[in-house]
Formats: sequence, C-alpha cells, structure tokens
Amino acid sequence: MTLIATWRTPVALMTLLLVVCAMLPSLVYAFPFGGQASEVHRCYNRTIYVRLGPPVPGVYIWTSGTRSYAFGPPSHAGQWLLGLAGAPTACLYTIVPIDVRSGSSIIMHGSSQ
Repeated sequence: MTLIATWRTPVALMTLLLVVCAMLPSLVYAFPFGGQASEVHRCYNRTIYVRLGPPVPGVYIWTSGTRSYAFGPPSHAGQWLLGLAGAPTACLYTIVPIDVRSGSSIIMHGSSQ
C-alpha cells in the first residue's frame, strides 16, 4: 500500500462525514406557525385541515402523529394555534367528488379553547 492510498481513505471518509453532517439541519427542517383558525375540517383520512389567519397564515394539516398540547387537536374556527410545522402532507377533504387538499403537516402545537 502506498503513502497516497493510505492518505486518501481517511480524507474521503472525513469529507463524506462532513457532507452528511452539513445536510442534517435541512433534513429536519421545521418552521414556526401561529394564528387564528378560520376553517377547521375533519378529513376522511383521519387528518384535520386547518386554515389559519395572521400572523403566520396558511394551510396546515393535523395528523395522528402530531403532538398536541393544552386543549388537544384543532376543533373549531376561532381557535388560536401556535406550533411547529414541517413537510407537506395531504387531506382527503371530500370523497364525492374526490377533493384532496395539501398543506404543511403540524409537528407539534398548542391551542386555545
């Protein structure tokens, strides 16, 4: 084994380790959200579709894997939600006609009564 071959293996492993570690924050990306619910709809695939108003408006979807604090999953319009959201997910809004809506999945949240 030559000196170059011995040197090349640790450098390649260190480079690979550095690249993997640099990618980790983007793989576990979550962003904060919060606002008053203007629409709350239970979907057919055991999710809950929630449309929020300001300060961070958008469409969010509660799933069975969501960690809910305080007063449980979103239940009605007018409720305030605050938490972390992540990757997009789907909600089977209606069966006939089929209406599938997408939104950011809620990772964890707390809500008002």
